Amino acid sequence: MNTIFQIANIKKTISIKPGLFGKVVLCTFLLSAIGNFSSLAQEPLHHEKRMYRSDEGKLFVNKDLPLYLRISTSDDENSESWLLNSSKTPQYANPMFLDAEGWNTLRSPSAVDTATKRTVYPLQDIVFDVYADGIKPEARLMFGESVRTQTDGITFFGEEMKLTFEASDEMSGVEDVYYSLNNAGFVASRKYPLSVGDEGEYSIKFYSVDNVGNAEDVHSFNFVVDHTAPKTTHEVIGINKNSVLAPDATICLSASDSLSGVAKVYFAVDDSGFEVYKNPIPVSRLKAGDGRITYYSEDRVGNSEAHKFIGTLSSGGNKNNEDADVFDYYIDTEPPVVEFTFDGDYHQSDKEYISERTRVLLSAMDDKSGVQTIFYSYNSFLTKELYQEAFHPAGNSPVALAYSAVDWVENTAPEEERHFYIDRIAPESKISFNGPVFRNRDTLFVAGQTRIQLDATDKESGVQKVTYSLNDVDHEYLEPFVAGKTGVNLLEWMATDNVNNRDELHSLVFVVDEEGPSIHHHFSVEPIGEKIVREEKYIIYPSNTKIYIGATDDVAGEESLKYSVNGDKMAETIPVSGLLPGNYSIDIEATDALKNKTTKTIRFSIEK
Repeated sequence: MNTIFQIANIKKTISIKPGLFGKVVLCTFLLSAIGNFSSLAQEPLHHEKRMYRSDEGKLFVNKDLPLYLRISTSDDENSESWLLNSSKTPQYANPMFLDAEGWNTLRSPSAVDTATKRTVYPLQDIVFDVYADGIKPEARLMFGESVRTQTDGITFFGEEMKLTFEASDEMSGVEDVYYSLNNAGFVASRKYPLSVGDEGEYSIKFYSVDNVGNAEDVHSFNFVVDHTAPKTTHEVIGINKNSVLAPDATICLSASDSLSGVAKVYFAVDDSGFEVYKNPIPVSRLKAGDGRITYYSEDRVGNSEAHKFIGTLSSGGNKNNEDADVFDYYIDTEPPVVEFTFDGDYHQSDKEYISERTRVLLSAMDDKSGVQTIFYSYNSFLTKELYQEAFHPAGNSPVALAYSAVDWVENTAPEEERHFYIDRIAPESKISFNGPVFRNRDTLFVAGQTRIQLDATDKESGVQKVTYSLNDVDHEYLEPFVAGKTGVNLLEWMATDNVNNRDELHSLVFVVDEEGPSIHHHFSVEPIGEKIVREEKYIIYPSNTKIYIGATDDVAGEESLKYSVNGDKMAETIPVSGLLPGNYSIDIEATDALKNKTTKTIRFSIEK
């Protein structure tokens, strides 16, 4: 819409000086502007180009506006006025445009005194001032004391964010700055001061307008309001288990911030001052058993998190602070204690012996971090076999079994070594007899007084015991024993060594014979009579009589047969002959193979 200059209520006569064809002397004029206002979201508002009179009385007109001059004889805005025409330069009038930025003048020569209506001497022009303004103002966004930073091209503001606008204009001055926040419609900053308090991402567009409607190009600025403090966590670097740390472990602090980013991480050990975290913190810096690390981080716009703690509650952990990160720790410098035991047959004398059935049990205790692994080895320089369960030792005697254990923070128990022998061979046993024995074909005959002796030997752990069963009655052998009952006997026995190796079960069937042979005799001739001698009956035989003597044994058999005639020395010649007349007493003695003896006496007489 065009803006029209009006000449208001001119009441004086227009005079034309000679030689000045059609030059109009303007007495007074008033510039005004008429415009529209509309608001479109995300688009700058429409600002009407207009005229503006400052408080000092200066009249500013937008340089792009066409100008029309009207003349009136009254200062009443509603009085009749006439549009001035130019007969000399009609092509540049109605409308006319100001040619220069800033101060412009409209002049009428020969000023006339308003009271006398006479020309004022010396001659002087009547000068009307008007200022052309076609230059756009310039606005900028001011951050005040707000804490800000820039990361990856994004500007972040902290909690104390304060944003204001400043604008400048060389001529008519700034009318206002308009802004759009997050694609909302543009509003005037003086009417709606900018206030951004909530955390989040923001996009702001703004521009300034001067008092004659010159609007600058829209500025854009994206920023993020960050009210959230970073979060710091700790991690144990190095060996640790169940809150138990190795002596060379370190505490690593790491912080994250989802918006402006972490500026610095701070920590304090025990009661010392805060330090900027750069490298992992050795746990060796902590007091033994009562240490504490306090830590926190700060982001790039000054948001700081609440202090967190690593340590025992008694050493400074805050039970009431939900942000406190309390970590009960213990620095473990002691290795596990390993115990070696045998499960099964075992014997110790000057050496340690086990059987092949015996298992080795390794156990370890660690009251701090706990046992991680137990290792062992056989006759080796490297202890590297992983112990998982009780095992039967491999190899032959002697065995050197080394063992050790490692806890969860890599403390290693000193290697120990156990020397022992594995007795895989059963003892050997044998039977012997103290007394008469006799074998006839596959049958063994034993005298009643004969004693049985069981002997055993073992080259390793030694004999523990010999047990036997005689006719199904069990015994532990302690000393030689009588063979058993008369007749058939069954003997079973075996030996056991000190690690319970047993030889095979031996058995023996034998016959106990306690009866001597049966003695028999007969005469070669028939008797010829009988007589009584000292009340004892004697059978009488002739002098040519021979006596035949014999013995029989149903078990072991007869071994010897001897006789003595009338107490003379023992003789073995059979038959007995050459007997002279007289009374005879012959003592006969028969012995079997088991030395069982039978005696018999026969009495008779010899006569011619």
